[in-house]
Amino acid sequence: MAQISIQELTAKNMYKCIALKLADDQVDRIAPNVYSIAESKVDPQFTPYAIHLDEEVIGFVMTECDREEIEERKYWIPRFMIDVSYQRKGYGKEAMQQVIDMLKKNDDCQYIGLSTEPDNNTALRFYESLGFVNTGELLEESEVILLLKV
Repeated sequence: MAQISIQELTAKNMYKCIALKLADDQVDRIAPNVYSIAESKVDPQFTPYAIHLDEEVIGFVMTECDREEIEERKYWIPRFMIDVSYQRKGYGKEAMQQVIDMLKKNDDCQYIGLSTEPDNNTALRFYESLGFVNTGELLEESEVILLLKV
């Protein structure tokens, strides 16, 4: 059976992450992976990862850790995407669960947060299926905040 794994971003898998594609209706909802990778190189709070299905890169995720922040904002998942050709197969759910488990290993991780547009019902249902709760609170970018109590 094919294995999902979250792997460190390297020179070898970076270009594959940049080449990942979203569905047409998703393109304007998430920053391009190349932007996220660049952001991670200038802000040490961001850590980018490639999502692998066995040896194939099928997605990208970036975590944020700010130990100076309030409990609900210390651990954040600012980017998460699965290539359009691998969506709706359960890979995203498995990958996100692995990211959650990875962040939960930090002793000071009490919450994991993320955000999405309030009208992105597919994303909202996906995150809520993993235990995230829509707080109704909005980020400056007018995205709604979802929190997972760990």
